[in-house]
Amino acid sequence: MKQRRSQDAADMAPVAPVTEAKAYEDHALRELRNAGYRITMPRVQVIRALADTSTALSAYAIHEKIISSGGKIDVVSVYRILATLQEVGLIHHIGVVDGYFPCRLPGSHGKRSEVVVCESNLQVIELELPDAIVEAVQEQAKRHGFTPVAIKVEVTSSTCPPVNRK
Repeated sequence: MKQRRSQDAADMAPVAPVTEAKAYEDHALRELRNAGYRITMPRVQVIRALADTSTALSAYAIHEKIISSGGKIDVVSVYRILATLQEVGLIHHIGVVDGYFPCRLPGSHGKRSEVVVCESNLQVIELELPDAIVEAVQEQAKRHGFTPVAIKVEVTSSTCPPVNRK
């Protein structure tokens, strides 16, 4: 039953194009090495689980995706790896769906991001946050005595583009 549920979930989950997924995987592994982290099989499994998704995935969904593809990892390890990936700036935590999504735009590194989440199918689109918005938010924060470290904008949408499938 569990295997059937996993397969059904995998069949329904929209995925990013293969070349985009491979490019993200290569980038993520390179950035982890540059940050001084070892490349371990559990880290590779989590990166691969995120690399081909077009929806934000919970830690449990990532765990299930890895297990259903024959991998071995526990949920605690998934959470630890997600924390590392977020620290390095390789993933976004999207609060409106409490899920994780790969940070694919160059230069955003998780500290300056804008994502749009479709309410009907939970598809996520990552957008470049315009400088004018960043400057406006920084100015507003400064007026109230804050110094922004990260600016993250999450937009929900009732209309969505067609889902890309492999």
